[in-house]
Amino acid sequence: MHNSAVLDKLREELETTQASALAMVEADDYEPDSEALKNLEERGLYLNKQIDRLVALLESQSSADAIDVRLAKAAKTQQDNAQRAAEPPVTRQTWGEAFVRSEEFKNYRGRGTSGMFELDTVEERALPTGVADLVAAGFKGAPYQVDTSPPAAPTPLMDNVTQIQVSGNSLEYIAWTKKAGGAAKVAEKAAKPSAEWGPTVTPSTLDTFAVYTQLTRQLIEDFAAVRAMIDGELRRDVARAEEADGAAVLAAASGTIPDATGSDLLAAIRVGMGTVEAAGYTPTAVLLNPADWAAMDIAVFAGTSYGPTVSQSFWGLTPIPSTTQTAGTAVVGDFRSAIHHYYRSAISLYITDSHADTFLSNVFTLLAERRSKTVVVRPQALVEATATP
Repeated sequence: MHNSAVLDKLREELETTQASALAMVEADDYEPDSEALKNLEERGLYLNKQIDRLVALLESQSSADAIDVRLAKAAKTQQDNAQRAAEPPVTRQTWGEAFVRSEEFKNYRGRGTSGMFELDTVEERALPTGVADLVAAGFKGAPYQVDTSPPAAPTPLMDNVTQIQVSGNSLEYIAWTKKAGGAAKVAEKAAKPSAEWGPTVTPSTLDTFAVYTQLTRQLIEDFAAVRAMIDGELRRDVARAEEADGAAVLAAASGTIPDATGSDLLAAIRVGMGTVEAAGYTPTAVLLNPADWAAMDIAVFAGTSYGPTVSQSFWGLTPIPSTTQTAGTAVVGDFRSAIHHYYRSAISLYITDSHADTFLSNVFTLLAERRSKTVVVRPQALVEATATP
């Protein structure tokens, strides 16, 4: 019988003996000096001693087994080391030899999908943006590098319009306008006036904004910060393209946007605010050419006791600088109500080594793109302000 089974049997018998002794003690005719009780006590002491001896034996056996395992592992390690020392040195092999000897080639069935075969050899290239370009530019591989590239330009227009995510490439935006009627004051028990709105449905599709660049495998592996910086720059480049397109869309809609004039641009902006408010909207921002913004800053704050201040609001409006905005004019209005930017998803980044013949050159192509559309949905919420000569 196995030692653990014997131990279980002894413990079971001890529990039975203790239970019988306890039953005799709790009985009404309990006799402390009875022969039966003494026999049970002696049997219990004997079983306890047997259990202690068996437990000690099992613990000793377990320790011996552990030592045997450690000795076996040490012997196996020594054997492996001796075998590796007896093996001939590994000679460099061609890619074709490595592939033919690989398990992937041996298991390939001639059709379907086979496993991926990876080569340990490294080929250095200098196409088209790689480590060699950094060295040629004067980079010496210091332990710490600081990127001094200029930051990407912001997207102030997109930051001030309504962003709407859509689920497909096609979209229809609806503009509701009041056709007739409206609210009015009525007497008690008098009939209430009605109002009618009609939709104008405009179908459209999303545009694709994209840009790509290429980096060598070595540059990506050795300089992770460069890869992260390029990823960010690609995304920002797409965002800037959307910003420029939004400004172009706004400029194209100038024919449907109401006009306002003033003695100078600052006065025209104030008149434009009133026009927007009269249409039922609250003006929040003004689109300006950067040169006009600078001129108004100088005109408003020159000679003040606290000195000039950059990036202030005019009449409480948030300035939106844009080089596409014609100098001498400004667009005032409720930009979030007037302009919607529809987008399919966040700007996506893709990377591949299978573009053209770049796989053979260890070159990765990084592509950033997004589908989106900027639309002026409520031109009446905007006003084009112009200074009169």
